[in-house]
Amino acid sequence: MFLRGLPFFARHGLIPAEQGLGQRFIVDADWWHDIRPAAWADDVALTVSYQDVYDHIRAVVENDPVKLIETLAERIAMRLLDHFAQIEQVRIVVHKPGAPITGVFGDVGVEIYRTR
Repeated sequence: MFLRGLPFFARHGLIPAEQGLGQRFIVDADWWHDIRPAAWADDVALTVSYQDVYDHIRAVVENDPVKLIETLAERIAMRLLDHFAQIEQVRIVVHKPGAPITGVFGDVGVEIYRTR
């Protein structure tokens, strides 16, 4: 299952201007769990809710600013693994489209995989 291209505005970053002004971050989240019980029963209560996952990601991204997007990705991954017992593995990507880099770039970010 996945949620991708989630836009958030937050104040993460090393540079004081990033912390003061804030900027856009884009999060992709994939998670793995056995969906067969939910699929066979056609019962949403037996799966992981997209809305619940979104709410947890949003809470991490929009609160408690950090300096590194590596830290942000780890916090998102750990929160999902801690709050959803069914999830066996997560892939988190944090894109930072406004990264203060001299030069032209298409994308910059961090991608992590975490398992139980």
